[in-house]
Amino acid sequence: MMISPRFGRLPEGVRDLLPAAARCKRQLEQTFADLVAIWGYLEVATPTFEYFENLIATNNIDDQLYKFLNRRGHLMALKPDTTRSIARMVATRMRNAALPLRLYYLAHAFRYEELLAGRQREIYQAGVEMLGSAGPVADAEIIVLAVEAMQACGLSDFRISLGHVGIFNSLMTELELPAAQVRAIKAAVSNKDFVCLGEQLAAKDLPAEKRQRVTRLLSLRGDVEILTAAAGVLTSKEALTALKNLDLIYRTLQNHGIEQYITIDLGLLPGLDYYTGMVFEGYTLALGVPVCSGGRYDDLIANFGYDLPATGFAMSINQLLTLYERQQLPSTAQCPVAELQTDVLVAWAADHLEIAVRKAQELRTSGLRVKLAPEANTYEQALQNSRQQNVKELIYIKSTLGNSKKVPNTPSP
Repeated sequence: MMISPRFGRLPEGVRDLLPAAARCKRQLEQTFADLVAIWGYLEVATPTFEYFENLIATNNIDDQLYKFLNRRGHLMALKPDTTRSIARMVATRMRNAALPLRLYYLAHAFRYEELLAGRQREIYQAGVEMLGSAGPVADAEIIVLAVEAMQACGLSDFRISLGHVGIFNSLMTELELPAAQVRAIKAAVSNKDFVCLGEQLAAKDLPAEKRQRVTRLLSLRGDVEILTAAAGVLTSKEALTALKNLDLIYRTLQNHGIEQYITIDLGLLPGLDYYTGMVFEGYTLALGVPVCSGGRYDDLIANFGYDLPATGFAMSINQLLTLYERQQLPSTAQCPVAELQTDVLVAWAADHLEIAVRKAQELRTSGLRVKLAPEANTYEQALQNSRQQNVKELIYIKSTLGNSKKVPNTPSP
């Protein structure tokens, strides 16, 4: 039988988590869940795969999806993010829920994308969605939660880039560019490639003054004062409304006392194109890709027949694990470097299993982490096993009373 060269290997973009990393992932998720729960968010869970048409309800992401046919011949896909699934769930299952709805999730998603630092094709996400509120206060709450989540997970050296897709959309409408060129310009702006942006604008044979105006606006980045600078250049009602919205969000963030983390970036354009309003990304200097991202998506749920404004964000647990593995995640409270140590190994001599089982149960009831030896051993074998397994204490049952011995410096009985 010929063995495939792929046998025993993993495909690109997925990974195994060994015990310490798996524990770190679980604790990061629990930290996130504990934080958002005290803000009133309730946990939901959606399927890992759905009908293909549910996942492309707003945009063409066909090239990023993992697709397969079920046995009835229906085209299915692994979900590329959780927001679309929540939009479908709320529209079909939660129409009678009181608004605004505050929901959170801990989920895996799957996207075929470039494998940059910490980025995987199986994505561990922790996120929140607020549905049914259209104002800047709701948007600010989402950003505050993102800041507090990064702090709770041990990050301190990070920034939030805050933008609004209405500014880019208004500029493209004003220029009356074909869709293909708008996509190319959006990619250039997203990558901060202003040389490519200039080339794309020049290809349309636009007047130099218009090219310079677009480039200048989309490169504006800094504190709240850049909104004043942009207001002097923008003319469309949509763009000016977007600027006012950003200003209101920023003022609300000041009320929360987190403005020191905020950088306004008028050229911020996230990869997902269902966003309709403010957008943001959270960065740390240690990584070249966002740790979290989100924004307002007022049209997404309407695709499922329920017109409901919404805003939210997702945090990448993958990126936090990358920082942990590089030992650049400052908080060891969330991710201890060492694996969790077992408190006690209960080993037993022949014919003493029943007593050993009762002892292990008693110790677990008291809150200790306890391993029960799977077979009878001599004391010397049990002592060797306890040292190999790095347990804190060995209890060796050889009589109806049992003997308790500390592993270090344990004499033979």
